[in-house]
Amino acid sequence: MFSWPNYAGTINDSHFVSRDRMGRSMAFVARAIEDGLTTGGAAWGVGVDDGIDKNGLATAAGADTFVVLGDHRPDQADSDRYLTYDDYRIWRLRPGGTFDFKNRPTCCYYLRSVVDGIPDRDLCNGTPVTNCG
Repeated sequence: MFSWPNYAGTINDSHFVSRDRMGRSMAFVARAIEDGLTTGGAAWGVGVDDGIDKNGLATAAGADTFVVLGDHRPDQADSDRYLTYDDYRIWRLRPGGTFDFKNRPTCCYYLRSVVDGIPDRDLCNGTPVTNCG
């Protein structure tokens, strides 16, 4: 969608919080990996209600912003079966928080999974992983 170098391999999903689109974004990320639409076997999804600048800096404005990383192939992504994907990495940005796509963080995410099409409870909240050293 965007040809910005720092935003490559990223799926943008607008009206994210207002339309409860976390599950949809997770499915898009898994499908992009499974179909080989990104390089390096990983896909990023960004759920925003506001915007991201062309330098790749996302700033959460009026609502929370979510960044979803799928960094491995789904366990199950056949078109005739329900999605199974373990351990999406999710960053939640509160209003005023930022996420730098040029220097993507590798820590302070929480994990959520989908098993046979059923997502973990409370996809938009989690305890951040901080022992990433």
